Amino acid sequence: MESQSKFMCHIKFPSFVLTLTAILVFGFLVPPVSVAQDSVFTFRKTGGSKVSGRITGMSPDGITIGDTTVPADDVRRVSYSKEPKEISRARGQVEAGRFADSLEEIGKVKPTGNPMIDQEIDFIKAYATARLSLRAGTVTAQVAGKAIREFINTHPQSYHIYPATEQYGHLLFAFGKPDLAAKQFEALTLSKWLEYRLKGHFLHGEMMMELGKFADAQKSYEALLANEENDDLSQSYRLLGKCLQAKAIGMQGDPKAAIVTLQGIVRDENPDNKKLFAYLYNSLGLLQEKSGNHKEAALAYLHTQLLFATEAEAHSEALYRLALTWRKLEETDRANESADNLKSAYRNSYWAGKL
Repeated sequence: MESQSKFMCHIKFPSFVLTLTAILVFGFLVPPVSVAQDSVFTFRKTGGSKVSGRITGMSPDGITIGDTTVPADDVRRVSYSKEPKEISRARGQVEAGRFADSLEEIGKVKPTGNPMIDQEIDFIKAYATARLSLRAGTVTAQVAGKAIREFINTHPQSYHIYPATEQYGHLLFAFGKPDLAAKQFEALTLSKWLEYRLKGHFLHGEMMMELGKFADAQKSYEALLANEENDDLSQSYRLLGKCLQAKAIGMQGDPKAAIVTLQGIVRDENPDNKKLFAYLYNSLGLLQEKSGNHKEAALAYLHTQLLFATEAEAHSEALYRLALTWRKLEETDRANESADNLKSAYRNSYWAGKL
């Protein structure tokens, strides 16, 4: 028996047998190794869930993760496996409107060699730069436009393409190119993403108005009215379409009927809808000017200046038009004050450049 025991001690078992034995004996004691995964955080359509797995595909209209394709308009945030922690912080700062902080944070990250992570880095840089240019004026429209254009050209399949395209259009407009901006906004109308389709029609119409192509503007605004979705966003844009359609019709002929339509909207709608009322009063001002009623026009623009300053594009336009209207009324001090306010608050804007 003793010799048999010594014999067994000298047997050399194959390595796979030893490994299998170790797994059988100790496997239930060792915690499983977690596999790092990508995550897509969603909201509206799925009630704020998270889909985890490996991202295998991406396009402007959505992200494929595992066996699930998440539409772009349902993507709240994407977290990539092994992404540097600075990306998450910079992304959060963009969402909070802290664009300068976001640029500083993302500037700490070098390209990773992972195409999806690198496109996220490029987008955060380009988007934050664009927003800084349009909001604070600390970056020129030329610099910001170059950053956004490079992102669009380098990452044409990114799910960030439509937000980037919108910003590129705004920058082209700020640079004094409403015709080129219109092409970017028109591209948004082809999106499967409802928000950007509606934005595309609205912004394209505004560019046509500025170019004096009122019939084309009217068609864009009518597209807002033709949308039959019943969500809050669609209803908001339908009201905006009704307002702006009246403006476009009035600018093509007799503005009196259009003024009556707009005054009816003022009477019937809730002024808490700041976007609607900012564009409504600007439209009233424009039509009153066309009618030769410069005092009434100034009063309309003053409503936007004093009550709806949060709507930056409409607010900057109101300041521009006030500066011109006060001059017509020989209110020099008021004209200079409006011009100074415009250049101070929106120095990189189209309207400041046009003044």
